[in-house]
Amino acid sequence: MSTRPSSEAIAQTKATPAQLLADIYRLAGQRDWDAVAERLHPDIVIHEAASLPFGGEWRGKDALQRLSAAMYGAWAEAKVEIHEIIGGETYAAVILSLTMTSKKTGRTFTQTLSEVGRFEGGLLKEHRIHYFDAAEIAAEAGD
Repeated sequence: MSTRPSSEAIAQTKATPAQLLADIYRLAGQRDWDAVAERLHPDIVIHEAASLPFGGEWRGKDALQRLSAAMYGAWAEAKVEIHEIIGGETYAAVILSLTMTSKKTGRTFTQTLSEVGRFEGGLLKEHRIHYFDAAEIAAEAGD
């Protein structure tokens, strides 16, 4: 049994935070949660605004999967459009639009979000999600 890291693990640690975050979004979009979990730090924490129905801190290797289910479950329909991912040595940020249809009102609306990830050792360790208008999200989300 080899103790050398796999070529994928080596490539992952050499990738920039922006490349790593893009990879996580791609895999999450494919619902490949095992591959997503491989890219998350064991101490990952994802922060959503406490005022949201799916708000709070999400922890653990399955945090993104659980949060995704909660967030998408709050809407009749939700669609993400990624505009750009930028980053430096430790952080990466994504600018995206989220178009949602409310289960409560049937209203469809779009908001711009920014999400900021902090990486450690090639793994996403912290992720903060910022909505343009969290009050509108809270008012429209859920049943």
